[in-house]
Amino acid sequence: MILSRLHAPRAIRRARLTVASVVLASAALLAPAGAAAQGMGDPTLAQTLFEEGRRLMEAKSYAEACPKLAESQRLRPGTGTLLNLALCNEALGRTATAWGQFKEALFASKKEGNAAREAFAQEHINALEPRLSKIQLNAEGTPGLLVRIDGHDIPAAALGTPIPIDPGAHEVEATASGYSVWSTTVQVGESADLKAIAVPKLQPAPPAKPAAGPQGPATGGGSAVGGGEGLRTAGFVIGGAGAAVLGVGAVLGILAAGQAGDAEKDESLCPDKRCTRRGRAEIDAAETKALVSTIGIGVGVAALGAGAILVLTSGRSGSEGAGAASARPSAPGRVQARVVPLLGPDGGGVSVLGAF
Repeated sequence: MILSRLHAPRAIRRARLTVASVVLASAALLAPAGAAAQGMGDPTLAQTLFEEGRRLMEAKSYAEACPKLAESQRLRPGTGTLLNLALCNEALGRTATAWGQFKEALFASKKEGNAAREAFAQEHINALEPRLSKIQLNAEGTPGLLVRIDGHDIPAAALGTPIPIDPGAHEVEATASGYSVWSTTVQVGESADLKAIAVPKLQPAPPAKPAAGPQGPATGGGSAVGGGEGLRTAGFVIGGAGAAVLGVGAVLGILAAGQAGDAEKDESLCPDKRCTRRGRAEIDAAETKALVSTIGIGVGVAALGAGAILVLTSGRSGSEGAGAASARPSAPGRVQARVVPLLGPDGGGVSVLGAF
């Protein structure tokens, strides 16, 4: 009877399809318990959702029925449930979704040897195929290109091929690592519409903006700006400061020696090498200058040495710098250095702290 439906008048054909739908519903209700025994999901919940979905379909509440049937199929897959889900999506105008589900049910029916379900699925496939709307994605070559429709990845092999798609609005997005995202929205017609979408070659993504806040000199390759020019600049600054401090220390030393000598020779200040209170004050002042001179000379010499080291270090070639970086336990990415004066009761100096 089912095989002769294609030659029956339309009214008789619709009546027979209704009968077939009822048969499919009852077949799903009486499905063997083997599926549940295989641990495919909660059979009680799956059955409840199926019955509720069927009730909503009979009330023509397809938008509410389809999700329940879909969840029932997920919990306990069955050909009868799948055919009902396909009928529900077909009623909602989701032609591509229904077509795919009827195809899946057709293969399952052939495997099960159920000729009635096989014929039922094939008839709906034949009716839907002329109405299928499709989308064709034509993409230019972008390395690592990934195209999505409504968030679903489209295999590269499917690009350039018309793909059945449900009518309505769809979001097309193209992405690739290191490139800007491209997207567009396409409206697909209800019946036999073909939308060809040209996905352009993606543009390289703009460089990321530097984060706010203090930033160190950029590094890269075997010779970094911070590692070369930064060291050289720091060396000249520290060395120049050292030279200035050394000069001041030397001048103070000369003044201290002269002041002390003049006080000792002045009979009014230090008669017979015994200094008066005023003479003692002159000698103390000379000693203070001498101490400051000693500290200044020590700091100046140390700063000159540190500056020279920094300048010499900055003069290494790129390959030497790379070798030195690999030999160090860790490469911080930039060079930091600071000179810290060290002062004490008996003298002074400087210490260069940081990573080179």
